[in-house]
Amino acid sequence: MRASRGWIGTILVVTVLSLILLAPTFLGDSTPSWWGKLFPDRGIRLGLDLKGGIFLLIGVDSEKGVEHELASIKDFMNEELKDQKVLIKGSKITDDSLALQFFTKADLDKARGVAETNFSEISNIEEDNLSLNFELKGLYVADVEERAIDQVKQVIENRVSELGLVEPSIQKAGDNRILIQVPGASEKDRQRIIDIIKRSAVLEFKIVSNTGATEETVLAALDVATPEELSQNNLTLHPGNTGVENESFFVTTLDAPVTGESLSGARLIFDELGKPAVSFTFKGEGASKFGVLTEENIGRRLAIVLDGTIKSAPTIQERITSQGRITGNFTPEEAKDLALVLRSGALPVPVEIEQERTVGPSLGKESIDKGTSSMIIGGILVIIFMIFFYRLQGVVADIALLLNMLFIMAFLSAFGVTLTLPGIAGLVLTLGMAVDGNIIIFERIKEELSTGKSPLAAIDAGYGRSLWTVLDANITTLITALILFWFGTGPIKGFAATLSIGIISTVFSNVVVARVITNLIYKDKKVPSLSI
Repeated sequence: MRASRGWIGTILVVTVLSLILLAPTFLGDSTPSWWGKLFPDRGIRLGLDLKGGIFLLIGVDSEKGVEHELASIKDFMNEELKDQKVLIKGSKITDDSLALQFFTKADLDKARGVAETNFSEISNIEEDNLSLNFELKGLYVADVEERAIDQVKQVIENRVSELGLVEPSIQKAGDNRILIQVPGASEKDRQRIIDIIKRSAVLEFKIVSNTGATEETVLAALDVATPEELSQNNLTLHPGNTGVENESFFVTTLDAPVTGESLSGARLIFDELGKPAVSFTFKGEGASKFGVLTEENIGRRLAIVLDGTIKSAPTIQERITSQGRITGNFTPEEAKDLALVLRSGALPVPVEIEQERTVGPSLGKESIDKGTSSMIIGGILVIIFMIFFYRLQGVVADIALLLNMLFIMAFLSAFGVTLTLPGIAGLVLTLGMAVDGNIIIFERIKEELSTGKSPLAAIDAGYGRSLWTVLDANITTLITALILFWFGTGPIKGFAATLSIGIISTVFSNVVVARVITNLIYKDKKVPSLSI
């Protein structure tokens, strides 16, 4: 490999590109507004241990996902059997099984036919007198629980990311936990983040049957004694928070024909009185369902139910399909957060904050100072060592090393790797490993010179015959780092990412950059000796 214009141009392009990618790291808020349209504008991001912030460990009740799955089976069976004029006498969900009771053996036989057709692959179906039992298979239960955790993780990612906080880290921790780290978040942000994460945000649209100031008044008007009796008439009781006097409780239809799953968007607005509200829009099938619901109930009140509480209950004046709004006693921030959680979707299962803490910035400053000091001291020692043992070629190796560190930091910025304390450890390790390839090459050049070869021939032979040794040593380390990245979490993942990027950059610096510089120095074919 000669010092051709192509290789020189490649090194210059990579160097200039690295400086561009690192510019936001050094300029910070001074970066011009147009910069982000052409180049990445976030720079190197610091992790929780370096910048401080919020640490949350969320427990996920994944078993509720199984319960919801069984409830879906019950609803499906109920709808299918209605078409066959079969009524379900009762139902019971326990652990991983569902029991449906019927009035006659004929009804049971029809139900078994529907069940075998639709659920035989995921559950064992057995009869017990006039009861049909569904027991979910083990593999399917595991799949349902895993999907529940994945869905919770996705919803939380959507919610936290929309807060505009710096590079939140959200990942699964074990079988039923999710670890959330938000670097740079203050104590003031902590409760808001927790509220947004925990909020179920289950939005339902139901038709109001009755309303009143007290629970007893509402129930008496419908001639029932307890809320449980309402379910026999396909009705249910909800508390109200509409800001209207004498409307503390509502009776609505039991089923919700339209839910928040049909929303395509939600945003903060202000109503005619200047009060904060949330505007929502429907997508495709949801718009059609909402249109049918409002058209069939013109003149009646539509309850907008959020997490079991009725926030508003406007009277339906005409058919509505595409949009609506939620009013209530909201502050602008509450309305904004509600719109956020509605956009991100409802949590499929309950979650619980198991551990929370706010990491102070003093830890980050101390870590950064120590990590920076270790890199500076290590770098100086390596530079002195290389010059002392390899003279001019040591200077070449040091130049390649400095460019190597520039390339690594640029890669970290470009790929959005969050730099943590273990990541700094990976950089320090890379710093030590970076000269290994040059030492192998330089020692090979010495061996070639000892056989009587000319300086230029020794350089060619040293680099050529050392290439596979250098690649072999770095590729095996890279494979290990990739395995750590694939299976690791948190700090281990950050260490592996930094190490992987460092290895790739180091190979380029050793094999290409150092050799091009060497060839530029010794381009005269009559060089009598090498400074090595």
